[in-house]
Amino acid sequence: MVWFINELNATNEFYPNLNKTVKRTPSAVICLIGHMMKSVQKYYFSGIGGSGMSALAHVIKARGNWVGGSDRSFDRKQNLRLFGKLRRQGIQLFSQTTGSLPDVDMLVVSSAIEQDNPEVQQARTRHIPIRHRAELLASQFNEAFGIGIAGTSGKTTVTGMVASVLDAAGKDPTVINGGIIRQYVRYDRIGNAKNGTSNILVSEVDESDGTIVHFHPCIAVITNISKDHKKLEELMTLFRSFADNTQRRLILNACCKNSRALHAPNVVTFGMEDSCDVAPCHISCSAAVSTFSVGDIDFTLRVPGLHNIENALAAIAVGLSLDIPLPVIARGLGRFRGIRRRLERVGSKGGITVIDDFAHNPNKIAASLAALRMLGKRLIVIFQPHGYGPTRFLLRELAEAFSAGMRYRDVLMCLKIYDAGGTADRSISSEDLLAEIKGPRLFSTPERSDALKAVATLAQPGDVIAIMGARDDTLSTFARNVLKNLAV
Repeated sequence: MVWFINELNATNEFYPNLNKTVKRTPSAVICLIGHMMKSVQKYYFSGIGGSGMSALAHVIKARGNWVGGSDRSFDRKQNLRLFGKLRRQGIQLFSQTTGSLPDVDMLVVSSAIEQDNPEVQQARTRHIPIRHRAELLASQFNEAFGIGIAGTSGKTTVTGMVASVLDAAGKDPTVINGGIIRQYVRYDRIGNAKNGTSNILVSEVDESDGTIVHFHPCIAVITNISKDHKKLEELMTLFRSFADNTQRRLILNACCKNSRALHAPNVVTFGMEDSCDVAPCHISCSAAVSTFSVGDIDFTLRVPGLHNIENALAAIAVGLSLDIPLPVIARGLGRFRGIRRRLERVGSKGGITVIDDFAHNPNKIAASLAALRMLGKRLIVIFQPHGYGPTRFLLRELAEAFSAGMRYRDVLMCLKIYDAGGTADRSISSEDLLAEIKGPRLFSTPERSDALKAVATLAQPGDVIAIMGARDDTLSTFARNVLKNLAV
């Protein structure tokens, strides 16, 4: 740790003009605005309600462009709060069902948009350029001082933590995240993005669709690498490309053997072991806060779990790479209020606590179960697998995570697999997953009404009820209904 700080101070290799560049002087801001406004375009986002799509749309609109879009959830009148915030930003919303694409310069799509989507077909017929969300994001990212946060698990939280550190240091970054940063939520702001005045752009970078190869970060973080979306061999190739594309500093989790295998110059390591360049001491975890020290500076996090201390170490490494003093980094992390749906407390009733959580892959589930264990005597988990393909691909690993992380007195309920539509192979079910799990009491509750009834009967004071799953924004509403429905 001391070596890392001394090395940075001694070499000053890390963009020596960076601090000068990001000062919020009037001339710098005017130049930046002039650059952003020089080419106003009309962007249309098909699937604008997605976490990555809405974040990018926010920044593109804030930079002076016309932005419109459509979404299946909007057509179904779901998640209306999110679409209301997009409208308050001046973004125009259209029906995706009709496929009536307005006159635009570019159609932006995500991996969730099928080739036979009516808006895609219209764009092709009218020769409107079609661009993948990640490619558009990469073009913005690569023109800036890009800080890319990648990895199988933890990248959304680390992105939020890095943003909080940079805000505390007065660097005012642009931030594009895959989850909602709670301190960024406003009447007209979803919370997953912020358009800053500096040339720093902090972004979560996703490997699931292979688009990570388009990013050329100045600073890169790889939180960990494990089987998810793709086979490990494919993932290692993608992350190795990301590491090779990194221009200045590569920050790796040395406690993850797969991350550690990515050899590259200018590597800084973080982790829970003393041998890491950025490592903690004096660790203490409780249900409310986590505390630790780095060097002679104390850190307090308002998010629970050892995995969040590890996430914070990655953010500390980024801050030190930008020559931000440790006390300022500590202040930024202390202000971090967490990510929506990451061990988010919905409320308590009669001594029973309800948690809303995004955990959906084996690593995330294992980390969440370990943190939840500190909150109560018994766990009742209601899990919704987030797709047919992921459930089939990770069946054994998901079963192992629940089997290892839950005790005999705990309860696991499985909702039916989330169905996003399209041409998915639906030949697997939640019952197939339950058949592989050993340990906790198991219940198949295909419908949410079944789970509500079962929870109301089983829950006792001292229990922690966690609703787990990804991709489905209505799970948060369901978590609130679980709390409301508790019979106390």
